[in-house]
Amino acid sequence: MLSLSDAAAIEAALRQPLSADLKMMLAARLQHSRAQGLGDLTYIVVIECGDAEADVKQVLGWSPLMHPIDGTCYDDSGFQPYWAWLKDLGGWYELIHPVGNDGFAYILLIEKGDGPFAAMCGGNL
Repeated sequence: MLSLSDAAAIEAALRQPLSADLKMMLAARLQHSRAQGLGDLTYIVVIECGDAEADVKQVLGWSPLMHPIDGTCYDDSGFQPYWAWLKDLGGWYELIHPVGNDGFAYILLIEKGDGPFAAMCGGNL
């Protein structure tokens, strides 16, 4: 899992040995956030197949698998998606969850494969 809390953290990650597709996605999000004046209001978390919910929750302070208002889990029959955007990017999903009205957003890049995060995304497209 990568936790990239601002533009400087994304830049540092781009200097690390990452897969070409992940580098391309991160670079595109950095460019877009800067163009929109949101470079320091964008928090990217890269969730890979083996990442545990507890670890993601520790980083974010909340679990993407649970609705932040009513507490339903993604696999409950009453679960309603809470995010503003969910897109299939090929080998990854992109989930955007804005918070407040100042432009801050969490962008979760979720690797496709086994695990609850990918299952949640695939079941809500």
